[in-house]
Amino acid sequence: MASHLTLFRSLFCVLVLCKCIVAAGFGQSYKSGLLAPRLYTEHDLKQDKTSNHVSFHPEGATEGFYCHYPELNSQEWEACNNGTDTRWCWLRQLQAQEGESLPKGYTVTTDYDNFAPIGIQRHYHLDISKKTIAPDGNPREARLMNGSYPGPLIEACWGDTVIVHVTNNLDDEGSVIHWHGLRQYYNNDHDGVALTQCPIARGSTWTYNFTMLQYGTTWYHSHYILQYADGVLGPLVVHGPASAPYDVSYPEPHFMSDWVHKKAEEEFDNEKDPDVRGAKADNILLNGVGRGKEAVAAYKGEDIRSLYHITEILPGQRVRLRLINGAAGTSFIFSIDGHALEIIANDLVPVEPQVVDSLLVAIGQRYDIIIHGLENPSPSGNYWIRTHPADGCNVFRNGLFNSTDSTNQDPLDSRTGILHYGHSDATYSSLPDTAPNNIADYSCARISEQTSLRPVVPWSISPTPLNNLTLSTFYPSHQTEPDVPYGNYTHWLLRLDPLVEKQGGIAFHNPLFANFSTPSLLDFTNIGQGENDNVIRLPYSSDSTDFIHMVIDGSLLPSTNQTDLDPDVIPLLAHPMHWHGSDVVLLAQSEQPFDPATSRETWNYANPPRRDTIMAPAGGYVAVAFKPDNPGVWLVHCHIAWHASAGLALQMVVDDGEGMVQNMLAGKRLERLSAGCEEWKADLGKVVDFQKEESGV
Repeated sequence: MASHLTLFRSLFCVLVLCKCIVAAGFGQSYKSGLLAPRLYTEHDLKQDKTSNHVSFHPEGATEGFYCHYPELNSQEWEACNNGTDTRWCWLRQLQAQEGESLPKGYTVTTDYDNFAPIGIQRHYHLDISKKTIAPDGNPREARLMNGSYPGPLIEACWGDTVIVHVTNNLDDEGSVIHWHGLRQYYNNDHDGVALTQCPIARGSTWTYNFTMLQYGTTWYHSHYILQYADGVLGPLVVHGPASAPYDVSYPEPHFMSDWVHKKAEEEFDNEKDPDVRGAKADNILLNGVGRGKEAVAAYKGEDIRSLYHITEILPGQRVRLRLINGAAGTSFIFSIDGHALEIIANDLVPVEPQVVDSLLVAIGQRYDIIIHGLENPSPSGNYWIRTHPADGCNVFRNGLFNSTDSTNQDPLDSRTGILHYGHSDATYSSLPDTAPNNIADYSCARISEQTSLRPVVPWSISPTPLNNLTLSTFYPSHQTEPDVPYGNYTHWLLRLDPLVEKQGGIAFHNPLFANFSTPSLLDFTNIGQGENDNVIRLPYSSDSTDFIHMVIDGSLLPSTNQTDLDPDVIPLLAHPMHWHGSDVVLLAQSEQPFDPATSRETWNYANPPRRDTIMAPAGGYVAVAFKPDNPGVWLVHCHIAWHASAGLALQMVVDDGEGMVQNMLAGKRLERLSAGCEEWKADLGKVVDFQKEESGV
């Protein structure tokens, strides 16, 4: 099977790369379009009977959904994504303009950091409220978006502006909504975290406004305390080109998550309890549906569509799937029995196609993949979809998943969905009897896989950063003594090495603790004065060759002893780290400790993997780089919800030192943020016995 997959991948790489060369031949994209306003809604265009713009229904979009590009005349431009073998193309001129040798277009090779088409405005309304649900048969009160788990799909086209009106109908909490992985270019105040706005007061509506400069698969979720572990999350899809051909795109993302049977804030008590040592999940869900082990044993021929999430496919069909991990504490190994997975995008970055038998999807990560349908599937047509918790990156109340421990019995059933073939003999009245793929590595490192993904649009990284790497090397640590002023429990934190602190006269060894009533963006001149602000200041640069380097290291420097670190410790745990405000490139990922004297010799500076969420291995390190071209206050944090809420985070201030961030917010944007804070503080005064014990992120 391995040789077949290698040949399979090679053929597709040849086809895609040839087409990417043709795509590049369209010439540069029509105009940058990054900060240009999107002036029209779909309703406006329907009212204008004279409009002759490019409009089309993208493959995989929901029924009745259309992309519109008002500035592109259909007599001069056309959509070019409508053929199975032209998925690499999005929009193109019918012919070159006078004086130019090549037509222009937007394709998978377009540098989307600098160019984007100008789409339309799309408005969505989200309502946060409480509702009792039982996704795995165990009822409990959840916090949901529009009453569903996951929340409703937000859908857009590359270049659209999305305007989301969020109403907080919770009776006892505020909220903020983060748009995970979106660059938010010059749009820091719409990032949706407690550093950039006050929480949305009870009964109030807050409007987020952002432009889709990237395309692909992502999600939105609450960044208020632990609300997303209670259900405040949902999928977000931006239609655009792809790096490999496919026949159809499955409209509904495959949303993986874990699930807790009690309120997340109550489960957080276990994270704070030194005797329990960590929050735990109770089950695994796929698109909001979970089953226990007993479900298979008790099966008696019921319609499987009422029991599991079903993914439809035809024999020989190439189907694009979108994968999202929205768990609170579990990273997954995704696989489909008897099928290979062709990776075409990670997070919101198109990549050169790569074929694997399974895929690590860390918390917060997303993938676009293509499933190649079998020509002769089994008579029943049913194959298990598995979301198996990764070794070392899961904690369940019934125990741990550990593939290397022969005495361990999987505490839960990882068979969470079914791939169903629509052929004449197929049935919805039998469960699959398929065996899992022969997966060699169930760990949550899988470094060879993570480091081999090459972006279609390349970056070349300067080995000389703008910043001092020593002061940007952070250690995921845990306190061993309760932090009395901040909840009186032992926190997680990102800290500097104690010898670096001593040598530089710097103090950076506290958990992040955000002030809901005074977000950093509104208190810019005072950022860093609080002992729990955890701020690093980075120089802004619009030069595409300038980069910031950063290391997250799961072990001490070679010259540092544990006694230097006391009373903190660095537990041997992996952490899925997420950067706001920019994609980061993966310079290095290793299960060995970071050594400043030797490690950098092995780093990859030539088009390394690029994404927004990266796993820092237990006992090892990750080194990343990013462009400091997006001014603002940006969060970096572990995406294990329990760790982030316990303080494992820092904030990056990207500024030119001459008031760039403050000038960006001047006028109505500042007035809007200030008004939101006044509303929050007024409402906070009405809440009886409000006590904040979490970090706020």
